Amino acid sequence: YQLGEFSRELRRLDPRPAPPSDDFTFRDWDEALPYLGDVAAQSSTPVVCVIDEFTNLLLSNTALASILQRVWDHKLSNVPQLRLVLTGSLMGLMASSALDANAPLYGRATSVLKLRPLAFGCLRELFPRWSPVERVAVYSICGGIPAYLRLFADSPRFLSGLETCLKPGSLLLTDTALVLHSTDRLREPYNYESILSAISSGFHTWSDIAKIARVPEDSLGFYIKNLQALDLVERRDPVLSPMNRKGRYYICNPFLRFYYRCIVPHLDDIKRGKLNRAVRDIAGDLATVSADVFEELCREWIFIECGHGRLDLMPDTVGTFWAQQRGQATRLDLVATSRKQQRLFIATARWNAGRVGRNTLSDLVARSQVMPQVKDLGWRVQYGLFARDGFT
Repeated sequence: YQLGEFSRELRRLDPRPAPPSDDFTFRDWDEALPYLGDVAAQSSTPVVCVIDEFTNLLLSNTALASILQRVWDHKLSNVPQLRLVLTGSLMGLMASSALDANAPLYGRATSVLKLRPLAFGCLRELFPRWSPVERVAVYSICGGIPAYLRLFADSPRFLSGLETCLKPGSLLLTDTALVLHSTDRLREPYNYESILSAISSGFHTWSDIAKIARVPEDSLGFYIKNLQALDLVERRDPVLSPMNRKGRYYICNPFLRFYYRCIVPHLDDIKRGKLNRAVRDIAGDLATVSADVFEELCREWIFIECGHGRLDLMPDTVGTFWAQQRGQATRLDLVATSRKQQRLFIATARWNAGRVGRNTLSDLVARSQVMPQVKDLGWRVQYGLFARDGFT
C-alpha cells in the first residue's frame, strides 16, 4: 500500500508519461527509488522528496534502509536537483538505520536535525485558561511533545483532559510499548521496562536500580548505556564533584517517567473502565512527578536569567549537590556554578502546598555549608527560593 501511494505520487510528478491509473504501482522499491532520480534529473529546479515517518516504512520492510543506501550510492547522490528528507519519531529505529556507525545510511546525510520538544513557556499559549499549576501538571505528563499535548488541547481543565487521555487506544497508553519495542537496540524490552520502572519509582543509584529491576549489577551497564544513547536516561553527578560512585540515574523523558510512575500501577483500573478512580489516584501520584519537573523548570529559569544578565554569574553548569556528612544526607536542589568567577547560585524548589517562610532560607544557608566552596574556599554565593504557592 505504501509503495503504491509513493508510486502514484511519483508518476504524477513526472510530466513525461500519461497520468497513472488508480492502481498503478512499481513492482518494488528497487524500481521506485531509481525512478525518483530520473524525475529529479529532468527538472531545472530542485525536487524535494519528503518521506514522513520513514520509520513506518522500516517497520513494514526492514530491508528498505539497505535498498535506499544502494540506490543512493549508485544513482540518487549523483542527481544535484534532488533533495531527500527522511523524518521519523522512533529515535531508536532512526538511529539503527541512519545514525549509528554501522547503520546502512550512516554518513550519507548532508545534515541531521534533532527536533527538540517545545519549551514550557509555550504552554501559556496552548492552555491560556489553565492555571500555572495545571500547566506544570500537563508538562509533567507530556513534556514538550506536541502529539501528547494535543490530547489535552480541547479540555477546559487538566483533570477532564487526563480522563479523556486514559481511554482505550490513547497514545498515553500505547506509545511506550511502541518506543521500546520498535528498535533493535533494545533487544530485551522487558528488562528495559523493569529498569525504567525502578528509576521512575525513586530508585536512582546503581545498586538500587539493579536490585529493584532484578538485573545483575555487572549486566546493568549494558542496558543503561543503550538507554542513555536513546536520550531516555541520564546520569547526574553532584555539581563540582568528580564522577564517582555517587552518580545517580534519572529518566529524562517526562512521558516515560509519568507512564511508569503513574500509569502502570493503575493499569488494571484503566482496563476495567474505572477511569474516575484511576484519575483520582494518578492525580495524587502526579504530585511527586510534578515536583521533579518543577525543579527542572527552575533549572531552566536559572540559565535563562543568567543569559539575560539578571543573576550575578555566568554558569558553567546548573545541577544538584548531595553529600553525606557525619552520616546525614544533605541535598541542595539547585546549584549554579561559575568556576572562573568563583561564584555560586544556590536555591531550593518547593512544590508542596503552602507558602515558603524565612525559615526555609535560613535552612538553605545552613545546609549550603556542606559545600567546600561555601565553607572553606570563600566563593561568593547568592541564594534563591522557588515556591509553587509563593512566600510569607
